[in-house]
Amino acid sequence: MQRLDIEKWDVDESRELYSWDKWGEGYFHVNDKGNIEVTPTQDGNAVDLYEIVKTLVGRGVEVPVLIRFDGIIQDRLRKISSAFQEAVNLYSYQSDYRHVFPIKVNQQKHVIDTIRAAGLGKRSGLEVGSKPELLGILALPDDGDSLFLCNGYKDEEYIELALLSRKLGKRTIVIVEQLYECQLILSVAERLGIEAEVGFRMKPSVKGSGRWASSGGDFAKFGLSTHELLIAWKFFSEAGKSDWIKLLHFHIGSQLSSIIPFKKTLAEAAHFYTELAKKCPKLEFFDVGGGLGVDYDGSKTVSDSSMNYTIEEYARDIVYTVGSICKENGVKQPVLISESGRALVAHHSILVTEVIDVSKYDAPVLKLDKPPSDHDLLEDLYQMYHSLTPQNCLEGLHDAHYVKEQILEKFIHGGLSLEERAYVEQVYRNVLVKVHSFYDELEDAHDDIVRLSELLVDIYFCNFSVFQSLPDSWAIQQLFPVMPIHRLAEPPDRKAKIVDLSCDSDGTIERFISQDGPVSSIQLHQFQPHEPYYLGIFLVGAYQEALGGLHNLFGDTNAIHVDMHDDGTWRFKNLIEGDTIREVLQYMQYDPHELSTQLHQVIENALRKGIMTDQEAFMIKKKYKASMENYTYLVV
Repeated sequence: MQRLDIEKWDVDESRELYSWDKWGEGYFHVNDKGNIEVTPTQDGNAVDLYEIVKTLVGRGVEVPVLIRFDGIIQDRLRKISSAFQEAVNLYSYQSDYRHVFPIKVNQQKHVIDTIRAAGLGKRSGLEVGSKPELLGILALPDDGDSLFLCNGYKDEEYIELALLSRKLGKRTIVIVEQLYECQLILSVAERLGIEAEVGFRMKPSVKGSGRWASSGGDFAKFGLSTHELLIAWKFFSEAGKSDWIKLLHFHIGSQLSSIIPFKKTLAEAAHFYTELAKKCPKLEFFDVGGGLGVDYDGSKTVSDSSMNYTIEEYARDIVYTVGSICKENGVKQPVLISESGRALVAHHSILVTEVIDVSKYDAPVLKLDKPPSDHDLLEDLYQMYHSLTPQNCLEGLHDAHYVKEQILEKFIHGGLSLEERAYVEQVYRNVLVKVHSFYDELEDAHDDIVRLSELLVDIYFCNFSVFQSLPDSWAIQQLFPVMPIHRLAEPPDRKAKIVDLSCDSDGTIERFISQDGPVSSIQLHQFQPHEPYYLGIFLVGAYQEALGGLHNLFGDTNAIHVDMHDDGTWRFKNLIEGDTIREVLQYMQYDPHELSTQLHQVIENALRKGIMTDQEAFMIKKKYKASMENYTYLVV
């Protein structure tokens, strides 16, 4: 367990504690004021995150707020593309690379617009995996040079829309996931008089690494087995359409933690490509799918929240492996595609929430009163507390546990009063606090004493919903970096866990990043009730918004895009207001007009019964109407 040197605290100590230099990829720093600053393009121009939040609040944009830095998306795309271009040059690869963004990672329109703008001139593209995603992208203008890949399960309408998009000037490739799609594509194309372009998604036998390893392997959900792939090729060949086959695709899972399994799968898939290329004269694209990881915890390991490789290594492995296997087999090297969604957008979004209250574990008890009765067990516990020393604290802790259990049994069977039980709880809590206070004096603390650190923590209540804004934290225990966005030159002398506004025990963050692996608490500053204290939850740009749920009807947060100019100045653009109470009620089929009518009837009944005055009726109607248009989160 890390021990903090509070007396010598400075910004360097904060860096050591929160590790933003390890997980931040160079986008986050701390300035002389002790505030987090963001350098979206890493060109030296920085923006103070705390000042942004204060400005937003001053303009009436309430916290929680999701802050998106468009420049980070631009820089991430540049990094990924540059890594592949350097690998192409290094290995004299005879084709090029294109990035395709799978919009399931973040379907927000303003994010998609930013990605498309960043990809201008890079021939990047988009990938959709469902009919709604297809319709969302279909109307976007296109220069015809970028790729538009259509994945996922398909019906006739999906395929019809995908093929018609070619009439809009899009370079659309329909990727076959299941054999039945072959006949649908052929029949719809004939009916529309459109020459299709298709790809095959193969099912590699080698699995990937990390939490989503089951996305690959022989029993994966998507893709064609070797036998099915040959059937699909034969189907189009016998129909005289083998020239439609343009792409081979594979995907072995999101957030690959280790590069080793990926290398094996890549070699397997590259041999697939060379065999298919010999049968399909127009085959030209090799899509390695997604999987490029994000180092959420900064450990650079094979943990589920990290990765043991770099973007540059990832790109070199792809270019070298595909290039060498194609060369060995006398096959023209294909245009390489990667669908690196998480690695592109995770870093650009930060959720900022405000601490609204704190429940402290160690509220000081200056003097413990004598027991309220002469019960022996109460007297024993009282004496245990006063006799605790560093030398006997472990034994005292065990004795206190035992006595507490005996007292609980007495209470359950009616042997203790409520006042006596309340006294026991007070003394027992102080025993735990006193034992834990000896921790620094113990050279080799017992695990039972160390575990007290997990129990004796403050609870910081924050204005947000885990289920809405951090669903992966709740559902799959994904680690996200969390830290204050200001006061970082001050010592954070409180150990805490973070809880949200929801009425659910799972609405909490209890796993945090540390140098020694995930820990159950985070160091935070003393909460001052009349001063705002803001926490940032970082790297939330991938998946979290679309997966978020309306638990307790907490809706989407406010969101704002921040853009930086070349001279270092910044501006707000694309303010997306969070859900109002009216909107989330409508999501659940409540009609606000009908609710108002029903409220009027209830008020009239109350007036007739004389339990409400006319003034009170007016007040509740006015408040009800106004509240319908308010933010679903607390106004602090």
